[in-house]
Amino acid sequence: MPMAESDTAASGSRISTGGRRGAVNLGSILRFATGTEEEPALGFALQPSIQFMESANFLPTANTCINRMNLSLPDESNPLPLQEELFNLFDLAFCNTFFGLE
Repeated sequence: MPMAESDTAASGSRISTGGRRGAVNLGSILRFATGTEEEPALGFALQPSIQFMESANFLPTANTCINRMNLSLPDESNPLPLQEELFNLFDLAFCNTFFGLE
């Protein structure tokens, strides 16, 4: 049976095939963290990285000067939100990165 555009996982959430979740794809995540949708031909001078840090909310942030994405860690006073709410925050961040280009 061929795979559909999106499948339903055992948890009940929608998982998209091909590394995509709605309008979010790997290029939009790379653009969010580095400012470019594709790896440069000679590679990055500073390799993209992820830093996990304490924060009051779970909206991802990025520092494109050093190619780093910042993600929040949950703790006892700031628990991880439900999966759909967390994905919506990620979608908001990854799909609204324009850098004055659009």
